[in-house]
Amino acid sequence: MGLPPHSDHGLLTLLIQNQIGGLQVQHKGKWVNIDPIPNSFLTNIGDHIEILSNGKYKSVLHRAVVNNRDVRISIAVPHGPALDAIVSPDSKLVENVGNPPAYGAMKYKEYLELQQGTMLNGKSCLERIRNRV
Repeated sequence: MGLPPHSDHGLLTLLIQNQIGGLQVQHKGKWVNIDPIPNSFLTNIGDHIEILSNGKYKSVLHRAVVNNRDVRISIAVPHGPALDAIVSPDSKLVENVGNPPAYGAMKYKEYLELQQGTMLNGKSCLERIRNRV
């Protein structure tokens, strides 16, 4: 099965996985394998860190690939704000005239529904709420 390229909706995602590789992140336009480290959690930055930081910190574009030899097991635990929280770039990061908000404000629940209501396709959901400055 695997998963197509996507970013996670929340603030952070903790990933618990067995020792079978398959997670890849995009770095400088290339897919890089992330080998599991025994007895550890992997943490991904999600879309809402990118929104809150006004794009200073980028959510991680990643995918999961499978093989026909071993079973990969992973459990993703997303962490986000309250469903009714309004999320927007932090006001301290957009006070300057030369640094307008890169993203519009919206309830976390609405963003979650937007992302879950469409096929995973890179950062397409995040791009839909980006302000064109």
